[in-house]
Amino acid sequence: MKTAIIFISKHGTTQRVASEIEQKLRENDTLLINLAKEKATSLAEFDRIILGGSIHMGKVHKKTTAFIEKHHSTLLEKELGLFLCCMHEGQKAQEQYDLAFPEDLRKHAKSTGLMGFEYLLEKMGFLEKIMVKKITGKDQSFSKIDEKAIDHFVEEMG
Repeated sequence: MKTAIIFISKHGTTQRVASEIEQKLRENDTLLINLAKEKATSLAEFDRIILGGSIHMGKVHKKTTAFIEKHHSTLLEKELGLFLCCMHEGQKAQEQYDLAFPEDLRKHAKSTGLMGFEYLLEKMGFLEKIMVKKITGKDQSFSKIDEKAIDHFVEEMG
């Protein structure tokens, strides 16, 4: 089965999660596509699409939204997985996930996941660092990637 794992990653967290999913799927025919660096022009060659996003300033990246709008009908024809990296947990994380992906895609997805987050201060600009320090009270990078959520996601994708 040919799989595309499509994501956008500003500081590397969503890319890290996408790479872990790729490794755990243990398939030879998987392509990682970072929308920050390249375009996914055609999805026809793929049997399965895994789409990942992250929340910055309360919203999913506009390139993720544009990708969904452009390929919406094709995504509904493929085996689909959806995941989101965000700093919230519980109901707030679920609300952000629901806003990031249209309802019909969420219902169609074989697997979904809320994968946690990390703050990589060394990859942030000055203002981002100040905001993170103010919000979290932390002045060092830290990670709250949910490895169990990644494992569960991959298991469901089977």
